[in-house]
Amino acid sequence: MNKFLIGITILFVIAFSITTVVSRGFRAGQIPNGNVNNCANCHINSNGGGTRNSFGKLVEKKFLSESGAAGNVVWGPLLASLDADNDGVTNGEELQDPFGLWVSGTDNPGNSDLVTAPGNNASSPLSILTVSFSNMDPHVGEVLELRVFDRNTNKEVGRTKVDSIATNFDVTLDVIFPSHSYYIDFYADHNGNGLYDAPPADHAWRVELINAIGNDVVNFSHNTNFVDIDWTYMLNINFLSMNPHIGELLEVRVEDDLTSEEVGRTRIESVPSADFSVKIPGIKVGKEYKIELYADHNGDGIYEAPPMDHAWRIKFENSTGNVSVDFTHNTDFKDVGWKYLYTLNFSGMVPHVGQMLEMRIVRQDNGKEIGRTKIMSLPSPDFTLSIPQIEMNHNYNVDFYADHNGNGSYDAPPTDHAWRLTFNSSTGNFVQNFSHNPNFTDIAWEDATGVLDEISLLPNKYRLLQNFPNPFNPTTNITFTLKESGLVNVTVFDILGREVTTLVNRVLSSGLHTFPFNAKDLQSGTYFYRIETNNFTDVKKMVLLK
Repeated sequence: MNKFLIGITILFVIAFSITTVVSRGFRAGQIPNGNVNNCANCHINSNGGGTRNSFGKLVEKKFLSESGAAGNVVWGPLLASLDADNDGVTNGEELQDPFGLWVSGTDNPGNSDLVTAPGNNASSPLSILTVSFSNMDPHVGEVLELRVFDRNTNKEVGRTKVDSIATNFDVTLDVIFPSHSYYIDFYADHNGNGLYDAPPADHAWRVELINAIGNDVVNFSHNTNFVDIDWTYMLNINFLSMNPHIGELLEVRVEDDLTSEEVGRTRIESVPSADFSVKIPGIKVGKEYKIELYADHNGDGIYEAPPMDHAWRIKFENSTGNVSVDFTHNTDFKDVGWKYLYTLNFSGMVPHVGQMLEMRIVRQDNGKEIGRTKIMSLPSPDFTLSIPQIEMNHNYNVDFYADHNGNGSYDAPPTDHAWRLTFNSSTGNFVQNFSHNPNFTDIAWEDATGVLDEISLLPNKYRLLQNFPNPFNPTTNITFTLKESGLVNVTVFDILGREVTTLVNRVLSSGLHTFPFNAKDLQSGTYFYRIETNNFTDVKKMVLLK
C-alpha cells in the first residue's frame, strides 16, 4: 500500500473514531440540565464514549427506549428516584428535577449552579448542617445522639453521636438539601444506660429547620421543653466475600418478624466490592427482625426466585440498641418473595400545607389493603410518601385525602379533599407524580377499625395498630390482633410514664380486638398505649387535642 493510501486510511480511522465518540453526546440533551456535565453525566471519559459510570450503566441497562446506540434516554419519575452512585442523593436531585417531571425540549429545571453528577459519588448537592449547642451544663460528660429527618422525603438522612457532652459544642453533618425542611432530634443519655428512654429518664428535644438554604446553622440552648422523640436504632450489615455479585443490583429490606411491618430498606445499584456495609435505621430494642435481600444475578432489574437471582433471609433480635450483623456470601438461598416499593411525589399542595394527609394502597382484584401512611402536618407543597409490600403485576388503587376541615378524620369532598390514582406494578418498584387539582373523588375511607383486609387475612400475627382517630377528642379506638389466645394487658401512660388507665387485663382469644378509650378527664397532650402478652410487647403514641 503506498503512502498516500496509508495516509487516507489513517485519516479515515481517526475521523471514524472521533465521530463515534462525539455521536454519543446527543443523550446529554435527554436528561434535565444535561448540558452542565455533558457526556460526563454518563461516561467516565468527559468527552463521551468508552466506559460508562454508574448512572450511564443504569440508563443503558433499563432506561433506553431501545437497545444500542440509537436508543433515547427514558427520563421520568422512576429513573429520577434512584441513586445510581449511592451517595445518598437521587439522580433527580442531582440534576435539579427530583420528581422526574422534565420533558426533553423544555427549559431546564432548578438552578444549574447546583447540578452535580449522578454517576460520581464524589459529586453531591448536599450541604452542611451545623447544630450549635450552648449551656449544656446539666449533661456535661453524658452521651448525646442526634438524627436528622427530611420532612420532604420522610426519610432519616443522617445521624451522629457525641461521646462526651461539653457545655458548648457544635455538631456537623453533610445532609442538607436546599429548600427541604427537617426535624432534628437529639437526646442526652441522662440515666447513663446507653439507650434512649422517654423523658424525664433521658432528656430529649426536637427542633425544626424550615426551608433550608444550604450550610444552615441551627442554634440550641439547653431547656426543659422535653419531647419524646421515639428514638430508633441503626442496623449495620457487613457484607463479606460478595465477589460473585460485584456490579450487580442488591436490595435489602428489614421487617418486624412478629408483625411483618417493614421498618426500612435500601438499594445499591451496583455492588461496589467484595466487602462493604449498608446501614438501615428504624429498629427498636426488644424486637425480633428478619432481613431479606437479593442480588439481581440475572441482571433483569427485578427479583426472580433462586437460582436465577441469589436471595437470603437473616434473623436477629435487638437487645443492644444499634446492631451490627455480618453476612458472608453463601449458597443457602431462600425464596424471599420480594415485595416492592410504591412512591408518590406530591406537588402544588399549597392549599393543604399544615393539614393532615393520609394515604393507602388497595389491590383491585381482592380489595386487600396493602398498607397506609399518614403525615400529621404537611411540611410544604412538595413532598414524597412511600408504601412498601407491592407485588408484581397487579392493579392497585392509591387513595389519599387532606383533612381540609381539620377534624382529624375523613369527610367526603368537598369538606375534605380526596383523590384516587391507579397503577400496575409490572415494573416492580413504581413511582408516580401527583399535582394538586380539584378533581376530587369520594374514596370512602375506612379507619383502622373498619375494613382491615391485611389484618383479617393474617390472623396468625401479633400486631398493635395506630389508634383511630388520632389526634382525638375525647374518644378513640385501640385495635390489635393476637396470634393465639392468652392473658393480655393494655395500659395507657402519660408522657412522664405515669399510668393513666388499664384498658384490658384478661384472657382474650386469638384474632382482632378493639377497645374504646375515653379521655374526657385528661388534659391535652401526648399519651402512650402499651400491649403486653406472653409473646408480644409493643407501644404506640397518640395525641389528645381538646
